[in-house]
Amino acid sequence: MRHWQYAAFGGPDQLALVESPRPEPGPGEVLIRVTRCGVNPIDVSTMSGRFKGLGLPHTPGAEVAGVVEALGAGVSEARAGARVAVAFRLFCNRCYYCLRGREIDCAGFAQAPGPAIFGVITNGGMGEYVVVPALNALLVPDGVSDDQACAAALDGATAYHLVDRAGVRDGEGVLVVGATGGVGSFAVQFAAQRGATVWGLGRGPAAEARLRAWGAAAALDRDAEDVAARVQELSGGRGVDVALDPVGAGTWPLSMGALAQGGRYATCGILTGAEVQLNLGPFYTRQQQVIGSTGGSRGDLATVLAALQAGRIEAPIWRTYPLEEAPAAFAALKEPGRIGKVLLVVSSP
Repeated sequence: MRHWQYAAFGGPDQLALVESPRPEPGPGEVLIRVTRCGVNPIDVSTMSGRFKGLGLPHTPGAEVAGVVEALGAGVSEARAGARVAVAFRLFCNRCYYCLRGREIDCAGFAQAPGPAIFGVITNGGMGEYVVVPALNALLVPDGVSDDQACAAALDGATAYHLVDRAGVRDGEGVLVVGATGGVGSFAVQFAAQRGATVWGLGRGPAAEARLRAWGAAAALDRDAEDVAARVQELSGGRGVDVALDPVGAGTWPLSMGALAQGGRYATCGILTGAEVQLNLGPFYTRQQQVIGSTGGSRGDLATVLAALQAGRIEAPIWRTYPLEEAPAAFAALKEPGRIGKVLLVVSSP
């Protein structure tokens, strides 16, 4: 099979398209013929050497949709030939947390060299075939395309979990930072569906049109206006109840500064850095909260797939590239006008 891999840490220039034998599934695993693979910041972070203990060479790709081609021992025959999306959080199904339905907090991978993510501590799906735990392969509902299912697998599930962890409620004011990115575009939609008044942070008139179509009440442009002042204007001087910020340290001051009394900051990413400063004085006197959210569970992914099937949300796709053009797909992640997902089209469903 053909797949992309890198033998040294760095950037997309380290990627090489190679031929290897098709893998075989072990007990409790399935072999997936990949139809779509998302291109994501976590792939860039892994490739850069952020997780130093990972073995090389490595195949990236944490976001996958495809078709079950072969079954390992103990896997139900009903899965053969099924269209599936891969839930990217790995879990042991044995530890204290897994046995209580909290697979996303699984302790079974505590000694892993990186986060318990498919495509990070395992080889990923940026190739023609990949082996995954059968428990992580969720059936794709009829009417949901492979493009949609792939976008849901990582970005959609992560966004749903973020909105849920933040406890977004009807009538609240919510600021979504990075609102036109893969996670942000889903977060805007899920927050709006909960009855929140959503203000999305994007760039340019195209972003504004899409954000409003997704249910945002207003689009804020960091390049063209004072976001802090605009938030105060829109909220009547109160600020927002929730700031959903998947971006990291670079937007921490903006997000925290936008919070109202009793406001909640929730993050699921550190794209612009992990270290921040917190002034405890205003933080405790204003009774604010900082909430961490990591990835999404199988249940989160199932919810997103159901919402796509019902037409309640959309999975915005920015660009698609054939498997052979993976380096160009990584470059597209950095395009300032990007709205939504970048996908590799590997094969037909």
